[in-house]
Amino acid sequence: RTRRDPRGRSRARLFPSRGMQPVLAFPAHRVAIRPAATAARASDTPAPRRLGSPASLANRRVLFVAKDRRAVPTPASRSPGSVRVRAAATPVAAMSTLGATALQFTPLDALCGGTILGVAAVAKLMLTGRLLGVSASVKRPAQGEFFSWDFAFLGGLLAAGAFHVATAGPLPAEPMVGVGRALLSGGLVGAGSAMGNGCTSGHGICGNARLSPRSMAYTGVFMLVGFIAATAFDTAGALGIAPVSAVAATTVPPLAALQAWFAFAAASVGAFIGLGALATSGKDVASGGAYAVDELSGGLVSGVQSELRPPWTPTIGPRKKMVNVAADAVVGFVFGTGLIISGMTRPVKVAGFLSALHPAWDPSLALVMGGALALCAPGFYFVQKYQRAPVCSLEFGFTSKSKLDARLMAGGALFGAGWGLGGICPGPSIVALAMVPSPSVAAWVAGMVLGMVANKNLLSTRRQSSMSAASL
Repeated sequence: RTRRDPRGRSRARLFPSRGMQPVLAFPAHRVAIRPAATAARASDTPAPRRLGSPASLANRRVLFVAKDRRAVPTPASRSPGSVRVRAAATPVAAMSTLGATALQFTPLDALCGGTILGVAAVAKLMLTGRLLGVSASVKRPAQGEFFSWDFAFLGGLLAAGAFHVATAGPLPAEPMVGVGRALLSGGLVGAGSAMGNGCTSGHGICGNARLSPRSMAYTGVFMLVGFIAATAFDTAGALGIAPVSAVAATTVPPLAALQAWFAFAAASVGAFIGLGALATSGKDVASGGAYAVDELSGGLVSGVQSELRPPWTPTIGPRKKMVNVAADAVVGFVFGTGLIISGMTRPVKVAGFLSALHPAWDPSLALVMGGALALCAPGFYFVQKYQRAPVCSLEFGFTSKSKLDARLMAGGALFGAGWGLGGICPGPSIVALAMVPSPSVAAWVAGMVLGMVANKNLLSTRRQSSMSAASL
């Protein structure tokens, strides 16, 4: 909007777009700015510049208006080419101007969100004995193995996205790569996570917290390949990230937001304690419909299902079976909320981290993983050393496998390539389906499922070929 002050000078004001009002506990992590048409006199404005250039906005004296419509004038002493945006209620992770997205480094958002991810991972291990792995919960149904806790966990992720929309209001679609590129990216991530038995949650958080050599190697490979792919194929450019320093635009959330996030983390811990108390209260007589050990464990160190299938099936009681599934639903909701708070559901934030040579490099993702590992490392150590068995299961799903093989490395490379091409991985994609659905997000998820199915079919073909060759 353009208005004239009492002296007759023209001033442009940019207001937050409709549907972009931030919320306290679950911020939208963005402020969308709608540029106003210039209505000033020719004598008051310099020669027009290209409309799509971020510099054309940065070199003007612009009056930014916060949520309460109080004007925050840009100081005249600021150097040309610098833009400053102040938000009244929530931290800002990116500012959309003239079709480009200017990233902002959000260290406290990343650390708080990562800590909540750690709470979910430790709680799942203590209650169910399974390691948290999003790709595992997608892989098993995709390959024909159906377990109730997988659907409960995925439902919790979707519920987190839906709850965010219910509290923040309708959100515009996130910047995302095209449908074709999204389909390819999802396919590579699906195939890579199936080959390497894990993703950023299973290997990156849970495996590294247990100091697993396989997880460390897998994480190193997909990080390196992700950096290469994002840089070589210009994912930052494909997502419209402006070449403006994110670190120079570091933002800190208000105290009220930090208090709300702390309250959510505390409530999550209370919910998990309540589930544990429910599972252990009173008598819980085991029934005939027992879980097999491989179903209970749910995975290798990366969080995928173990291929060991013992002939015996220990039993647990019906109450623990119920809590076993309910715990995964709560874990999914808490984990999805941590992804939202940290900003990892936004491909531009991930691409900003993977594009290390881009001027807008954003190190937020490193702090997300650091916050999760800071809680998971001691939490997993305590569980392995002092907890004899999970609350709702018979044993933990750990394995001692540490050998590095070509399949693991190839899976990491495929995962990293897909991650770098699209800027999104399994967990955030499931949350985004309910939070900011778009054809590109749906194509990415479909590609991931197809990649997992293709990996299983390829393995089956190779096994049949090997058996045929052996019989000759």
